[in-house]
Amino acid sequence: MRDERHKLILELILTQPVETQKQLIDLLQARGVQCAQATLSRDIRSLHLYKTSVPGGGTRYTVSQMDADGENREKLTNIARMCISTFDTVDNYLVIKTLPGMAKPVCSYLDVLEREDLIVGRVEGNNTVVVVARGPDQARALFGILEELIRDKD
Repeated sequence: MRDERHKLILELILTQPVETQKQLIDLLQARGVQCAQATLSRDIRSLHLYKTSVPGGGTRYTVSQMDADGENREKLTNIARMCISTFDTVDNYLVIKTLPGMAKPVCSYLDVLEREDLIVGRVEGNNTVVVVARGPDQARALFGILEELIRDKD
């Protein structure tokens, strides 16, 4: 339940400007998810959301751009687990589809894996990551790592 709520919170703040916790609670309720303010506050801390200024005034929630060391590894792993929609291999490439706006955190997750033996480089878009693996076998190994990551979600 918590992971599903977290995934929905990320989807909501990435697809529309959300300025307040009250607004976020209302959006969650509109999607059939009941959430107390205290629970939402914990979710916001857990997901590393923060408010940022927007052009023209006002604020909105956004995802923190975390660095890739220490305790952030677990946090990036959890965010990647919730944000990856699909993935597939083609030759020595791995193509990862994410929730809108979540390609960068998924790339940060790939960085903390520290698997230079598998990964040559990566390119991120808004909701897509293309990983260049050292070869087809290494692409399949990365596929297996992501399968295990997603399996842990269930």
